[in-house]
Amino acid sequence: MIRRLPPWMWLVLSIISGTLATYMAMGWLKDQSQKQIKETPTLAPVVVAARDLGTAVSLGGDQLAVHHWPPPNVPKGSFGAIKDLEGRVTAYPFAPGEPILESKLAPKGATAGLTALLPPHKRAMTVKVDEASGVAGFVSPDNRVDVIVSVDKGQFTDNPLAKTVLQDIRVLGTGQKIEKTPGEKPQVVPTVTLEVTPEEGEILAVASQEGHLRLVLRGQKDEEVVPSAGVGINQVMKGGKKGSDSGVEIIRGVKREVLSF
Repeated sequence: MIRRLPPWMWLVLSIISGTLATYMAMGWLKDQSQKQIKETPTLAPVVVAARDLGTAVSLGGDQLAVHHWPPPNVPKGSFGAIKDLEGRVTAYPFAPGEPILESKLAPKGATAGLTALLPPHKRAMTVKVDEASGVAGFVSPDNRVDVIVSVDKGQFTDNPLAKTVLQDIRVLGTGQKIEKTPGEKPQVVPTVTLEVTPEEGEILAVASQEGHLRLVLRGQKDEEVVPSAGVGINQVMKGGKKGSDSGVEIIRGVKREVLSF
């Protein structure tokens, strides 16, 4: 006959069993945690834009944040610490969360402003446009444009002419200025700042003074310079495209060409 155990013995056995189960469970969880730590790769810090950043902006403060990326995905030329970017100037715009890359910054030592964006032998020149001639607001910094001038005075009074005078010109920025004409209320006029050589600046100055400018937006990879003789309204109405004997000289780097009107 099997002797029944007293109640206190059952209590002791249940406590021992519970303690043993808890110990085994904690050991298993610890092993799983250590295994997961070993399998999880160490993430690398990457400095990103904390908000929208424009061009020619001096970096620092709350403009930057640090995100952590898997090492294989860290972009080449990125930065791991905000202190490494203090005072650097943007050469291109950045969207929130976009990594800050060396290739999109002005050279070290550059100060904020348009001068940080200009390579050697280049100048910044601002011209006024309207919504239509500025490609309806679609022009933004670092776009490339052609400049067309239309003239309807002087020798072109009876035969207004439109001609491409500059091609593949980089846009440095867009903005607005207040212009006041005597007897009229001040008006806000859209402007576009272009990167030009001194010779191109002279062409642009004459064109903006004597005619009406229009910008033609280029594709990102389109760098081809296409000869243009211009077209007058008489030729447009006749269905042809033959220019007059007038011309303008275009200089791009070491290349020089004369395009006839």
